[in-house]
This record gives sequence, structure tokens and C-alpha cells, in this order.
Amino acid sequence: MNLPTYCKECGSEKLSWSTHNKTPSDVPDGRLRSNEVHCLFVLGCDECSETLKVVSADAIAEFLTREQQP
Repeated sequence: MNLPTYCKECGSEKLSWSTHNKTPSDVPDGRLRSNEVHCLFVLGCDECSETLKVVSADAIAEFLTREQQP
């Protein structure tokens, strides 16, 4: 997985991962089904808040599975 090591906007190397849940439909909260919610991992700059990379939880799981195999 090709990940940035610095911010393209301000040059800072202080980067952090966070999570974000996304729903592709206009269904209101409380009426969603679990398969309608998608988890995203977002890599952002701690200095200027620039979003550098957005990766699905499925892609992260595939990456971690590949990394643990000998």
C-alpha cells in the first residue's frame, strides 16, 4: 500500500489515521442496516487538516492479512 509520509500541502510529517463511517443512501439514522454503513480509514495532516489518503476498511483488512503471511 503506497502511503504518504508527509503532507503535500504544508510539508508536515505529523500524520494521523482516523475512522469515518459513510452511508451511500439517504436513509436516516436509526433506520440503517449494518450492511449500509461503510467504514473508511482517513490519513490526515495534524498541522493543516489536509486529507491525504482515504482507504476502505476492506482494503486495510486485505493489507493486514497479506502482511502477516510468511
